[in-house]
Amino acid sequence: MLKAKNRTVASPRRHRGAFIGVATVYAFYIIAAGSSAALDIDGTEGLITETVASRERLRDYDASKIYGAKRVQDRERGFAAPEGWRAGSYKIFPSLGTTVIFDDNIFGSNTDKVSDVRTELTPSVKFQSDLPRHVLDLSLGGKIVNYLDNTSQDYANFNARADGALHFDHAHTLSANILSEIDHEERGSISTPLTAAEPVQIFHNHAAVGITRDVGRLYGTLMATFERWDYADVRAFGGSMLDQDYRDTSQFSTALRFGYRFSPGFEFIGKVRALRALNRGDEFIDRDSYGYEAMAGLAFQTSPVLRWRLLAGIGLRDYDQSNIDDINTGIVEGQVEWLPTQYITFSGALSRQIIAADALDDAGRVETRLTARLDYEIWHDIVLNFGAAYFTADYIGITRRDTTITGSVGLEYYLNKNWLLSLGYEHTMRTSTESAYDMTRNRFRVGAKMSF
Repeated sequence: MLKAKNRTVASPRRHRGAFIGVATVYAFYIIAAGSSAALDIDGTEGLITETVASRERLRDYDASKIYGAKRVQDRERGFAAPEGWRAGSYKIFPSLGTTVIFDDNIFGSNTDKVSDVRTELTPSVKFQSDLPRHVLDLSLGGKIVNYLDNTSQDYANFNARADGALHFDHAHTLSANILSEIDHEERGSISTPLTAAEPVQIFHNHAAVGITRDVGRLYGTLMATFERWDYADVRAFGGSMLDQDYRDTSQFSTALRFGYRFSPGFEFIGKVRALRALNRGDEFIDRDSYGYEAMAGLAFQTSPVLRWRLLAGIGLRDYDQSNIDDINTGIVEGQVEWLPTQYITFSGALSRQIIAADALDDAGRVETRLTARLDYEIWHDIVLNFGAAYFTADYIGITRRDTTITGSVGLEYYLNKNWLLSLGYEHTMRTSTESAYDMTRNRFRVGAKMSF
């Protein structure tokens, strides 16, 4: 049973523990572009897709539950779990993180290699509902970045999110989420204009609604999504302003995700999606397009501690403007999770997807990502992790191709209920058919997070 990690919903007696997702993608830093490139490998648009019936079924249908297989990040650490503040039917979880990073190439360019020290403050507060049956969670967060010397690269991100689920009977869940955020695209990203002297501000809005039926062996989620990206003008070298309005994009999509469990630990899964992207570009380029995707595959367990999910299909982008190359390519999603011991978890993910919504070039790009991570619990309060990533971007209509390789190592120390300390190092190397995008980068990180 390989379902992605979703928020645990309430049975008549509400359990607050997080649902142990068999196929979780571990997120660590990859050089990527823009909000629209965010990877949603399970295709649920962040919606809560668990029903009361599906939770009850997992207790005796998933072998990993029966044998108690747990990932390192799911192991019991009650001594380090913030208790939150009770406020009626909610628990409030405030936190404040701070990270100091030495970066030997802050602009991600070998032609303009500058080192600096940056600090990141990440305040957040989550209002987690404790309703008898349904879910309505709210969260606020941000990231404030300051450089020691290159203060022109300072920026502040903010976000607000709401997630809700209405379990109107045993088998069905009606869910929705809304996200509004101010994000920034740093210099050196593969989609940032080379002439931009500062980070590019992006105003991003996302709204999704879906209905899930999950009871017995057959399940499915029908969903609809709207997203909007507004790019602010950015200062160029020399002081002039670069107009970024041609990048503004709206995207409407609808999707159906479905599956059939033909035995415990084995299921057929599929996804179909249609979208309409509106990007009017400038007086020369109109990137309005229709998109279609269809995928099918299997999720299965070769043992309670070795679990897989493999899908393959086809993706299309049909542009309204006749002189823009359409895209017709294979798309892939794959995940593996292996728990060789109770103290070690290995996970990997493979994806190939079309990225067109934030395209700087005529027809966007096709991205392939391969990531892996190993978590090792040295002691109950100390976790060591290793990460690796291989990422390619093939641009449609031009000869440009970027290849990025990243390796990282980190250490987390759960000091107590209120403090989490961390150390990390990351090395990134990018090569491109356009030498201006070549770069090597090293980052050293020290961090602390205070939670209540």
